[in-house]
Amino acid sequence: MTGKRDRGLLSPADRSYLRGESDLASVQSERNTRGRIRDRVHDGLLDFELLTGALSDRDVELLFEKRLGGDDGTVAFDALVSAVAFLYRGVDHTDLDFEAVLREGVNLAEAREDRAATVTFSKTLHALDTDQLRRKLESDESLSLTEIAYLYEADDLGRDELAKYFGDTRAPELDDGRVQSKVTDY
Repeated sequence: MTGKRDRGLLSPADRSYLRGESDLASVQSERNTRGRIRDRVHDGLLDFELLTGALSDRDVELLFEKRLGGDDGTVAFDALVSAVAFLYRGVDHTDLDFEAVLREGVNLAEAREDRAATVTFSKTLHALDTDQLRRKLESDESLSLTEIAYLYEADDLGRDELAKYFGDTRAPELDDGRVQSKVTDY
């Protein structure tokens, strides 16, 4: 989402900087900006414990059903997928196990409803490869949004060819770099 928004974890100036839309006056200014961003994200992550325990069910409902649910479907989807991706990536830089974090997080949320959950998490890693993904497309297998985004950015597969696989005769116009939010329109 690139529209005007109030400050969240990031200020509007932070967002502009991270998108490469603004230049900072000096190397020191850049260091200071990056440091402030890290500090606010760290403090924001610590705030989730308070939000989980103290924010009322009504406030959670208004936030997710009314505000986020009222956003365009791709905006809500991208926001939540990106939040999970950021946390997954971040846990990888700690000595914590993502499956344990996920299991405990789900159970912490379910405990509010006097329930517990059995959570299993399985992942199989494979390298993204244009030829392999092209074969999947040719055999009518489905691709994840990440795989589609990878093909969109691939130098050895033209956008016209990619559009052909999705029944679109024109090259896709995905102009803001948010491929995952746009490919759902295919």
